[in-house]
Amino acid sequence: MRYKETVVSSEVITVPELQRLVGTDRICLLDARDPEAYEHGHIPGAVNLHPSRLEHSVLLNWGEEVPDQLRAIEDVTASLRAAGVSNDATVCVYDEGGDFLASRLWWALDVTGHQRHRLLDGGFSTWLRDVQAVSIEHPSPAPGGFVPSRTDQRRLGFCDVITAIDSPRMIMCNTLPFESYLQATIPGSVSFPYTETYADDNPPLLRSRHELAASFLTRGVSAQHHLVCFCRLGYSASQLYFAARYAGFPHVSLYDGGMVDWSARGGELVPGAG
Repeated sequence: MRYKETVVSSEVITVPELQRLVGTDRICLLDARDPEAYEHGHIPGAVNLHPSRLEHSVLLNWGEEVPDQLRAIEDVTASLRAAGVSNDATVCVYDEGGDFLASRLWWALDVTGHQRHRLLDGGFSTWLRDVQAVSIEHPSPAPGGFVPSRTDQRRLGFCDVITAIDSPRMIMCNTLPFESYLQATIPGSVSFPYTETYADDNPPLLRSRHELAASFLTRGVSAQHHLVCFCRLGYSASQLYFAARYAGFPHVSLYDGGMVDWSARGGELVPGAG
């Protein structure tokens, strides 16, 4: 098995890197998959934390409901602490691979200001193929002492988007499939399907950070722009958010609620540009 880079970045961890850390107190493993998948086998020591456990539905004053919204920071912090998250140990998140559950959890950690969170390149399927060490035990981690630091710019709401949507510095990326983008999107946005963040020749491994940066540039996105990722609600957008941070873009946000929130608050959806 060949990996693109031996040491990837502070955002990504490879299977060989993780293998050296499993079973030590230097790593906190979070399995972002559905509980049923976790029950059938997971990386030894991993705690199951599906990102939906960090979310709630927001009921707007006029009766519209926007589901799957990140809870208040103090509530997210409580769930992370219960999973054993602290400030001094690296947190590794993973899903099956080629998905967006792990990146949704990674984004939540980013919103809280955690400084040492990494995503497993290739996910559980790559771990299973290359290492084959699997556990069905349920670890009971000691509560972590994680203390968040606020990074509100990582999560945007409707008012934030409306305020900045005409700024030449801001570029909004729709992460849904291109066909969906053509049918309906937020005005002025460009298309970058989240699936294009994975290697064409070796999925579910990620494309290299250099390849990703080049892909952003072809869409007119540079490190000087403020990139806002969105989808229907915020899940596939989390993968592009992660990819942009991994590629080295400093100004990246996620519109949590995306097109569902946009429409519920009276925003217009238009066909995307072909």
